[in-house]
Amino acid sequence: MTPHEQQFLDALASAPDTASVARSVETLLAAGGPRSPGFPAAMAEALYMHLRAVSTHPAFRAWLDVYFGRRRAAFRAPGQRPNFLYYPPLAPQAWFDTGELPELAPLQGGIAAVRDELLGLLAEAPGFVPYVEKAAERDGRWRGLADSLQWSARHLVRRGLWDDALKARLPVTAAFLAEAPLAHYPPHAPEAFVSRLLPGTELPPHHGLSNIKLTAHLPVDLPPGCGIVVDGETRTWQAGDFLVFDDSFLHSAWNRGEHPRTVLIMDIWHPGLDAEERRALGHAIAVLDQVRACTATQRDS
Repeated sequence: MTPHEQQFLDALASAPDTASVARSVETLLAAGGPRSPGFPAAMAEALYMHLRAVSTHPAFRAWLDVYFGRRRAAFRAPGQRPNFLYYPPLAPQAWFDTGELPELAPLQGGIAAVRDELLGLLAEAPGFVPYVEKAAERDGRWRGLADSLQWSARHLVRRGLWDDALKARLPVTAAFLAEAPLAHYPPHAPEAFVSRLLPGTELPPHHGLSNIKLTAHLPVDLPPGCGIVVDGETRTWQAGDFLVFDDSFLHSAWNRGEHPRTVLIMDIWHPGLDAEERRALGHAIAVLDQVRACTATQRDS
């Protein structure tokens, strides 16, 4: 083990917050040079111990054991296959009614005002960009939608950062989102964007990243002929209500009508997570992202 590697491991063991971990990663990267053969295993052990010290919550620690391969866990529902993070303690449930979400339900009365404000914005300056990035065309499922406005977005909050111009332009929506139980796990979330599906567009069946958050749709412009299926159950959007599902279940959507379908999409915390789990998971995701960036850089160098 080199001195720089040992310094990194020692710093990770005592790091009080994610900013300290980030500084340790930057220091290690700045040192350069090849890694010692034993460093990956030592780093995994140090990372596990660091995250274990973040919380004594039994469900969080059980997830850590699964994530680091110290405990086996099977998916609890056949249609649920998150692409990034699976949190086994959460009971599998594909669809959620607004009444089941005590943090979201009080906001239902504000849907009409948000809808009106967003319709005003879109009438003036749509500003949509492709939702599926060009790089996704390597996956045959997304080839037809990669870098296409068939499925497009106007991002209000992306990777935790507000579009300041839109925030100033949309005071009602900004206040609404400030009250919403948005999932916070920087640098990936919170996220909120206006999603538009053009006529004739069908999204291929796919899974989302994780079951720790739910996807909530707020209806903006809903023409006939649109629908969404999650875990084999088809539903449609209802004016004045949220449509909420766990996108770690297999899902797809379509617009078989004659006009664009527009909704506001936001990621909210799964209601089965308590405040301590949310805090610990937010820290863990940030740290895992920082360390992953470090190892990815080493592979590419």
